[in-house]
Amino acid sequence: MPGITTTAKKLCVCLLILIIPVQAFIPVVSKLHAADKSHIEFAADHPPYLEDFVMSSEKKQISLSLNVANPFDHEIRSLLLNGVSQKITLSIKVKVNRINLYLVKFNREISDTAYTHDIEYDNLKKLFTVSMRPHAKPIETTSYKEAIKIATQFKDITLLNKNQLNEGQSYQVDARTEIRKVRLPFHLEYLFFFLSAWDRKSNNYTIDIPERLITETLKR
Repeated sequence: MPGITTTAKKLCVCLLILIIPVQAFIPVVSKLHAADKSHIEFAADHPPYLEDFVMSSEKKQISLSLNVANPFDHEIRSLLLNGVSQKITLSIKVKVNRINLYLVKFNREISDTAYTHDIEYDNLKKLFTVSMRPHAKPIETTSYKEAIKIATQFKDITLLNKNQLNEGQSYQVDARTEIRKVRLPFHLEYLFFFLSAWDRKSNNYTIDIPERLITETLKR
């Protein structure tokens, strides 16, 4: 019995010697337990994008409405809340698709228009002001979410008038949004040129205008 006890002790010592070096080289793994909280939030900076496209035919013209999603990141939002006005610009290009004698399809640009919405914040009055050109009257609100909602809605943009349409031809729209360069007082953006890195752009969206809308517009 005493011999067995001594042997067991020797085996334990040998196992400890083998285990300790192995554990020293095993990296510590950080684990996130979802049960610790009711929800888990992850901060990520996603680029802006366009959504909720609605194309319609009214009053002898074809119009487009859409929304800009996720326009500002944390830095631009902070600048806005500190009184630096921001711009959300939507660029719309309208093209007609044509096929030449060699059956090669190419696009001819009909129009290229930029629509800009300005958003400002008055720190003293705690008031947001949204200007949507060419509309003359700005909209005021004390809510940041409401101001962003207003500034990111582009409604009833005229794409084509009836006199620009030809039966049998197909038309295409390219849309993209851009959050313009930060503008600082007294042209300080030229001094703090690194702020231009905060410009934000969406991908380019290409949409074919449905033939049904073209036919309906030509009939009016």
